[in-house]
Amino acid sequence: MKKLLLAIILILASFSASTADLLVSDIKIEGLQRVEPGLVFSNLPFEVNDPISSVDVSSTIKLLYKTGQFKDISLEQEGGKIIIIVNEKPIISDLNFYGVEAFQDDKLKLGLSQMNFAEGLVFDKTDLKRVEQEIANQYLSLGKYTASVKAEAIPLERNRMQVNLYVEEGSVSRIKEINIVGNKLYEKKVLIELFKLKTTNLLSWYNKDDRYSKQVLSGDLEALKSFYMNRGYLDFKINSSLIRISETKKHVYVDISINEGNKYFFGESKISGKITNDVPKNSLEAQIGTVKGNTFSRSAVTATTQRINQILGDFGYAFSNANAIPEVNKETRIVDFNYFIDPGKKIYVRRVNFFGNVKTKDSVIRRELRQFESSWYSKSRVDRSKTRLSRTQYFDAIDVETVSVPGITDQIDVNIHLKERNTGKLMLGAGVSSGEGLVGTFTVSQSNFLGTGNTVTTSVSTGSVNQTYALSYTDPYWTDNGVSRTVGAYKRDVNTSDLSTATYNTYSYGANVDFSIPTSEFNAIALGAVLDITEIKLGAFAAQEYVDYCRDLSGSTSTSDCNSDSFSGSVVYATDTRNNATLPTSGVYIKAHGTLSVPVFDMQYYQLSTTAEKYWPLSNDMSFKLKGKLGYADSYGDKKFPFFKNFFMGGPKTVRGYDQASIGKKIFNSASKELETTGGKKMFFTSAELYFPPPGLKNVKSFRFSTFIDGGGVYKNDFDTDEARFSAGLAALWLSPFGPLTISYAKPLNEGSNDKVTELQFGMGGTF
Repeated sequence: MKKLLLAIILILASFSASTADLLVSDIKIEGLQRVEPGLVFSNLPFEVNDPISSVDVSSTIKLLYKTGQFKDISLEQEGGKIIIIVNEKPIISDLNFYGVEAFQDDKLKLGLSQMNFAEGLVFDKTDLKRVEQEIANQYLSLGKYTASVKAEAIPLERNRMQVNLYVEEGSVSRIKEINIVGNKLYEKKVLIELFKLKTTNLLSWYNKDDRYSKQVLSGDLEALKSFYMNRGYLDFKINSSLIRISETKKHVYVDISINEGNKYFFGESKISGKITNDVPKNSLEAQIGTVKGNTFSRSAVTATTQRINQILGDFGYAFSNANAIPEVNKETRIVDFNYFIDPGKKIYVRRVNFFGNVKTKDSVIRRELRQFESSWYSKSRVDRSKTRLSRTQYFDAIDVETVSVPGITDQIDVNIHLKERNTGKLMLGAGVSSGEGLVGTFTVSQSNFLGTGNTVTTSVSTGSVNQTYALSYTDPYWTDNGVSRTVGAYKRDVNTSDLSTATYNTYSYGANVDFSIPTSEFNAIALGAVLDITEIKLGAFAAQEYVDYCRDLSGSTSTSDCNSDSFSGSVVYATDTRNNATLPTSGVYIKAHGTLSVPVFDMQYYQLSTTAEKYWPLSNDMSFKLKGKLGYADSYGDKKFPFFKNFFMGGPKTVRGYDQASIGKKIFNSASKELETTGGKKMFFTSAELYFPPPGLKNVKSFRFSTFIDGGGVYKNDFDTDEARFSAGLAALWLSPFGPLTISYAKPLNEGSNDKVTELQFGMGGTF
């Protein structure tokens, strides 16, 4: 027995010795159809001339499996030759959809590619069920619960696979009923009004709000919770939300169970934590909106922390954290709050970088910034910089990001990404106005001339009332400290025969120069001068007031025409905190304007006016505006007041619903045998307007509806309330590519017997 074991050991030892001396002479791969041999060779842990003993079969097979290209792998040895036998996985050659109408094929392919299922990728049969389920989920999100998806895989030559997906979309399952149980304080209809999900209604075909979505329901439940939490119900809970589907799968029922809980009130509030010396503590305490005795409101707590972080951010603490820590007394239902502050490190701005400005010079952008390099970061200054850039109207998009400086913990870079707007415009077109009829326009303008930020404009506007030809040049930074200068020339003809006023014609031309001087971030003073040469033609049926004015100028009792030239100066003070100059939703605009003619020509008059607007943002993209305007004018010296400088009222830009320039005391014209208005030297105008987005159109910034109440009047002498007119109605504004399009329907509230009314008024384009 011992001799036999010894013989076997000697044989194995001799075989091992012979194998150790054997080298890999060749590597052969069998079974490849589409995979390149190089993929296999690059993943082998051995090569030709390596010892056969160094070939590890197990590790070799593992490495080849990791490529994901093979489903079976084996190795064989014939002397010094290594044979690798593989069985490839098929690839997806074609991906086809049948019966799909709700989605575009390329969109579905893009979605499936994110699941690693796409043409050119390896096919795995186990992925078919996953693909079927994903597409079915997409139909569920559209409310189509009856949709079915079936996948089919057809083998092709060269180890390829054609995948066909057959879809039966079925019909939409619509929300039949939304039930809320447990509500005692608020009616069901009040709570359901908070939801974006709705039962089927007249606009559901457009809004698609009657289709169940889990994500939308989650948002609705959060809105319901916020509704109660903002009204003091700290213990409010949603017990359950159940979804029921009818047997036909055509109707969905949503059942929500709630527990309203008790009402809580705010107690004491304080600030603690790491309060730095450079941030006044009283400034932080002034931001606390959780006042003792007031009803608890989660939004008030959130707003307080945001305001505290804003104050800290303005002092350079860009990553501050104000934590609202509640102390709840369930017996007294009082909630005290401790606002714990962790300001973090003070952050400085290393650089402000611009990206995307191909035409606009860096200096034009940088002069609008209020966040400077090498100063501490201020969120309000960054926000203000973005607002100022948007108000230049040079850019379609402005995105601001802050990036940490590598290796430095207290510095950031502010990167401003810009998408430039085509500021050069050549416009040929026509507008229609209920006040002026057809208005033709021709405008050539460049508001960012050669990237300098200067504006050059030439325009022609022809209407039945106004015909204007104008040329102007504006340098918004005539001086380095922001003084702007505008120089211009114009020719303007006015024919009032289509207005509800006594008729006259004027033919004017002149030149102007204006300077705007900023006194603060939001305030400015403007100084201007205008040289105006005007020829007046009255005609046979002119009002006596007009005739008297011309006779006074000419010194003749027979003429009805005259020249009325003037050189006038103006002063304007304006403050503007509106968040947008075109469609504002918040802020204040106040303008006080005074004009005085210098007694070197024919006119000696002065004109004073003030305008104030206030905007309040409301929820659901709504805003509210109050506007008021007062005006007063008169002559001085021995000259009569120029009648064409009177204030007028009525029309789409003042009191809507009344004819343009028709409001005011009516005077009988013995020549024309008609009652006419001639305007007045005093006026007032007021308006209250609620703006809201058009139903069914979401995130549309260029279109909005409004409901309004207008009021105003013009007076020759004393204010007379009987001459004031009021109206109420609806309006729409669209900033179309052809200019602003406005339409309003107004109903006069105190129409006089001799008033001229146009309830539907509209306008397209603008005049210059």
